[in-house]
Amino acid sequence: MSDWHDVGALEELERTGLVLARLGGREVGVLLVDGALRGVRNRCPHHGGPLCLGTLERRQTGAPGCDALGGATVLRCPWHGWEFDPVSGACLDDPSLRVAVYPAKAADGRVLVHA
Repeated sequence: MSDWHDVGALEELERTGLVLARLGGREVGVLLVDGALRGVRNRCPHHGGPLCLGTLERRQTGAPGCDALGGATVLRCPWHGWEFDPVSGACLDDPSLRVAVYPAKAADGRVLVHA
């Protein structure tokens, strides 16, 4: 499977920040990340949690008691808090893990994912 797939309404993505769809036996979420659409597999490689139901937030850096918000936006898994780059799929907590990411775009009021 390698084509553009209609996964939902752009209006829903703008309202809720997320559109989920099942494509070829896997669940993919499209998120609005810093104004751009990003397709991410909705399965955390750590323990299989629903990654796209986590939070998008700025990564915290620094030492305990001296935390600061870093520049990168991360997708934080709701189960154990593991953080992933929603653009590259890289896990920021363990470089041996990564999540599948897919090109996504909007066209004619619809959200499309290339998977």
